[in-house]
Amino acid sequence: MTRTETITQFVDTILDEYVITKKKIRVDFFKYLQSEDIDRKTINEYTSDKFHFVTDLLDEVDGALDGDRFLVEAYGGYKKSELKELKCLLERFIHDVEKYKDSKKIVRRKRKKNPDQLTKDLHLIQKPVIIGEEKYTPVSKTEIIDSKSVFLINIKTNEILFLTGKKLSCTGARIINYDEELSGIKKIKKIDQTIKTIMSVTSLNCSRSFGELPNKIRSVPKTVSPNYFPLRVIK
Repeated sequence: MTRTETITQFVDTILDEYVITKKKIRVDFFKYLQSEDIDRKTINEYTSDKFHFVTDLLDEVDGALDGDRFLVEAYGGYKKSELKELKCLLERFIHDVEKYKDSKKIVRRKRKKNPDQLTKDLHLIQKPVIIGEEKYTPVSKTEIIDSKSVFLINIKTNEILFLTGKKLSCTGARIINYDEELSGIKKIKKIDQTIKTIMSVTSLNCSRSFGELPNKIRSVPKTVSPNYFPLRVIK
């Protein structure tokens, strides 16, 4: 006997019992399928080849309940309440089989991208540059992934971009997962002094320190310009 025939035989046994007793049958079809350890291949074969016998029977019972003359005559040995109970039994079986089939579907995990892949399209300056009176080495852009805060400076416009959140990440040319209320961009004049302040901040006071810098905070741009230099990343 094949595995699909095992399911078919079980269903036939349950239906035969109802036909004879016409009494409510308490059975958990889902647990039965679990107890038999029916695998994904078997449940798929059953729903493809054998399931229609049950769904066809349900259609007939529905027709009898709806008053179809031929089906009412065919199921004349049943009271209306007994037909309703049979319908309920069939619906429970169909529901449990579909539920079990869904539980056996292969869920493919989404491949997690590494920092290099996440920052591939984030074009930041990644070579040493002179800003103000000092030469600075950039932080690797991959360090932004999963960091809490980042300070970037636009070497063309002298603007500081500050982004902070629980776990920063990147998509395309955007840095994401930042707190919009705490993040922003500011124009700076005293470059050396501002950089000195940025280099001394910690994860506890970086938001406050950025807020205390001169000039009004503007909203974070949708994408990060390639003119930005990653000055500081705070993990």
